[in-house]
Amino acid sequence: MTIPNVYMKWCHRTAICKWCEQPIEPGSPIVSVFFWNKGSEDHKGFNTKLYFHPDCWVAQGLDYLKLNPYTPYTRHKESTLTPEQKKLRHTIMTRKASIEQRRRNLKPTSKNKILIEARLDTQIAQLMVEIAPLGGIPKKWIEQI
Repeated sequence: MTIPNVYMKWCHRTAICKWCEQPIEPGSPIVSVFFWNKGSEDHKGFNTKLYFHPDCWVAQGLDYLKLNPYTPYTRHKESTLTPEQKKLRHTIMTRKASIEQRRRNLKPTSKNKILIEARLDTQIAQLMVEIAPLGGIPKKWIEQI
């Protein structure tokens, strides 16, 4: 099934409400829900059309919300760092990005490439030691090792 098309219109002929199973009379408002399903090679798809009274549509939505209570969305966990620590952490992350940029800009034909990469790796290791007490080492840094 895919995302349904939901729209409200006037009922033109008697339909049965999917929620309360009572008839919806012609000339009254109706909520129509149409599910498109094209199917696959193995399974023949079928389209489904459901009808609701407007009040029943709202009631079934509220019942769904009762079963799935509200949980506040938080993008980031609360930081326990002080403003000075946050500034220092940001500075360390900026220095790490600078080192990574220098590594990407190294010429593959450079005769000192191995020595320069070793020096840059040492600098990154030092930054990891510095950032560990300031909220921990970022996951991406550990994955790049």
